[in-house]
Amino acid sequence: MAKKFAFLLVHDFTLSPLSLFIDTLRLAGDEGDRSRRVEFDWQIVGERGLPIRASCGVELLPTRALGNPEDFDNVVVVGGLLDTNRSLSSEKEAFLLRAAQRGVPITALCTGSFVLARYGLLDGYSAVVSWFHIKDFRARFPDVNAHADSLFSVDRGRATCAGGTGAADLAGYFVSQSIGQKAAEKAAKILVLDRIRNVGDVQPVGDLFPEASSRAVKRALLLMESNLEQKVPVEEIASRLNCSRRQLERLFSTELGTSPMAAYLALRVHYAKSLLEGSDLQIGEIAYRCGFENAGHFSRVFRQHTGVTPTRLRHPVRAAAAEE
Repeated sequence: MAKKFAFLLVHDFTLSPLSLFIDTLRLAGDEGDRSRRVEFDWQIVGERGLPIRASCGVELLPTRALGNPEDFDNVVVVGGLLDTNRSLSSEKEAFLLRAAQRGVPITALCTGSFVLARYGLLDGYSAVVSWFHIKDFRARFPDVNAHADSLFSVDRGRATCAGGTGAADLAGYFVSQSIGQKAAEKAAKILVLDRIRNVGDVQPVGDLFPEASSRAVKRALLLMESNLEQKVPVEEIASRLNCSRRQLERLFSTELGTSPMAAYLALRVHYAKSLLEGSDLQIGEIAYRCGFENAGHFSRVFRQHTGVTPTRLRHPVRAAAAEE
């Protein structure tokens, strides 16, 4: 019997995770590229006749009315834009909560993790969040063990992924568990993906250290980026990576030409610069968010690294006039 997936789409959902997840199931579950629902079935559940708008403007109609979540083997919440107040309708919310109460496994694609966390459905669970959203997620949901150093996570009855092509990787995991690795590899090849990535693969790091190549260095950088406010000691980072501090320092020196501590500081300064240029936060608040002891310490370090003070970067004309 085919495994059945129910998709709950939020308003302004992201289209690519939905399509990549479904296409992986579609291609893996049948011979060739015939799209028959042999091993897997999927339905977009919602209020019949009411289109659901994606963030790109495409609209989809539900293929099945909301009913009993126990009719499905997995309920998948597809997240979307975070700067809107719209999420799930009251009917979809009730469907999701019934699924949780009745023990139906629940999956979140992209920012769907925010939706699950809002209802307390990730409290006490490990969850993967995109490195781009991890700081915001942790601030909102401290009871979730959120991390950004892998592509997806499966913890008991909850699965989460960072979004984008990570949705195909998570779907490939479900395929492998259900009908085998070869079927998952077949789907990836037809989708022209380089390979099936597993739970041990890391998310792409930010653009500050593009030369990072090893898994250990990439994971270390992601751990640093995920913990800018509350700094994690280098020894602890190395321990999480199952290596010694000396080994980690050697890898950073070889790949990046710097030490882990220096890289950590560079990431904090880089984030501070983005906040100075793109937000109205007070300089003291930016210092706190980037892990500096106080505004004075932050200003000194920032000037050492960028050549200008935070005030001059934000208000160049005003700062220049004050110096005259």
